Amino acid sequence: MTTVSEGRGTDRPTVEASLGELVSTATRDVSLLMRQEIELVKAEARQTAISAGLGAAFLGLAGGLALFGLIALTIGAAEALDSIGLTRGWAFTVVAGALLTLSALLGLFGISRLRRIKAPERTLQTVKDDVTWLKHPTVDPRR
Repeated sequence: MTTVSEGRGTDRPTVEASLGELVSTATRDVSLLMRQEIELVKAEARQTAISAGLGAAFLGLAGGLALFGLIALTIGAAEALDSIGLTRGWAFTVVAGALLTLSALLGLFGISRLRRIKAPERTLQTVKDDVTWLKHPTVDPRR
């Protein structure tokens, strides 16, 4: 129930809302805020998904064109070796051997980098601390 009373020291009346009306207003406002936040998240997610999709498409096209370019360069290198006097079969074999050697070196480099990967130690420790705190909220987990 809303009541109107005379304000102290002023000539204007003040409006006092009941507790139920205040709770109702607060609930309505929180509900509206949540709906607006959800709509904002949806709009941002939609924009991010579109951007990610276009980025992936462009990367795919770039990779496909790079593959065709590599094939053309390989053929060109073999033909160049053929033109300086190497027989065509040996020219393509030399180019293929160079590409396989390069791929082996890159593979070894990749394997050595992957072996250096360690578990996220700080994250694991903080998760352990969180679990300890959840079990015993009054105890400092670092002890």
